[in-house]
Amino acid sequence: MNSERSWQQSGEPGVWTFGDPAGKPLVLVHGIRVSAHMWLPHARRLAPEFRVTACDLPGHGSLRDRAFTLEGAVAQVRTALLEAARSGSGPVVLAGMSLGGFAALATAAAHPELVAGVLVNNSTVQPRGTAARLYRNAGRFMRWVGEERAARANAALFRRLLPRESAEAVLAGGLSMRGFSEAVEELTRHDFLALAGRCTPPLLIVNCRGDRLFRTDEQAFLRAARSAGSPAELRHVKGTHIQALVDPEGFTRLLRAGHARLTALAGRG
Repeated sequence: MNSERSWQQSGEPGVWTFGDPAGKPLVLVHGIRVSAHMWLPHARRLAPEFRVTACDLPGHGSLRDRAFTLEGAVAQVRTALLEAARSGSGPVVLAGMSLGGFAALATAAAHPELVAGVLVNNSTVQPRGTAARLYRNAGRFMRWVGEERAARANAALFRRLLPRESAEAVLAGGLSMRGFSEAVEELTRHDFLALAGRCTPPLLIVNCRGDRLFRTDEQAFLRAARSAGSPAELRHVKGTHIQALVDPEGFTRLLRAGHARLTALAGRG
């Protein structure tokens, strides 16, 4: 079994790897204001069967000095996919939660040849209307109280809500309040249903039942992907928006099952 207990930095900025190079390649994309390090509890459980590659999105983690744009996020996920293809063994599956799900969907639409399948978790709402207002207001509040103070408050919240290993992983990568605001504004400029309509690889939408806001347009996303020729599927699991962090054990099982389903769909195609 792989003895590593932390990430190894690849030769690309903001791209991290974990596990046996002979493992199945799986690329993970983090949520808003956190970083690739949020996936460390999952990577430890996935090794040695999987070779996990995770990337920091612009404005987050080690790339917090870069402005967040969707184009930049797609470029960063593409870099992680290429790294996974070089260092892993087998077809590359891409998975992302929240902001990472939007970035994963956009990357699959732009570079379908790089992925065998895509899993998006809690990322099926058009970032407009109520969703945009809620997150914009959160971003304004963070700017009003100041980035450092907002980061301390968020850190305290994560310590209270999450199991210790998840909280430590999240805080090890740092929290980006500026990245939060930039990402919210940038997402509102794009039509993600249209991107779903260009997603031809197998797509597995996994939404938590308690995350009603980010499930709002799930059926429309499912129809859009199927219209593009993707054998898209929708699954519901227990939990809320940050279930990946609240229950890393359970979410790791979800990643394993999702990988198996997506590679089966890809092979069938």
